[in-house]
Amino acid sequence: MRKALLALVVLALAVPALADDGPLAQRAKGEVVGFLALTPDQVAQWDALLAVRQQTVPPLRTQLQGIEEQLKTLLGESNPDPAAVGTLVLQAKGVRDQIRAAESAYVDGFTAMLAADQQAKFAFLHRAEKAAPLIPAFRLFALLPPLPHPWLP
Repeated sequence: MRKALLALVVLALAVPALADDGPLAQRAKGEVVGFLALTPDQVAQWDALLAVRQQTVPPLRTQLQGIEEQLKTLLGESNPDPAAVGTLVLQAKGVRDQIRAAESAYVDGFTAMLAADQQAKFAFLHRAEKAAPLIPAFRLFALLPPLPHPWLP
């Protein structure tokens, strides 16, 4: 259980890098499927949610980068137009809100397809993610056992 938790926490931190369907993404997906014991129907539903997310979020991030570059250029001027700055700031906020809404819809859709026992495991991971930054401090004071060394028996 500890190894699975550690692997899932590491994978959760690497999610932005897993946007493609490469071998790492497939292995990570297998970890999620195995940990939550997703059925084939649930995997198909998740695939559909992933596809919608992939079609929605990356274009919004690209749009946000463009707005931020415009804002950076404008603010680099000696006397930037306050109205133009305000317009770009509001545009960026609107795009960020759209990204948050898309990500929230994705997670809500994923959670909704889970059975009660799967939702409990998923909730456990959310709690573990919040606690993960505390683990090194607890290890430092020997309040948690050290991680096993892979080269030692």
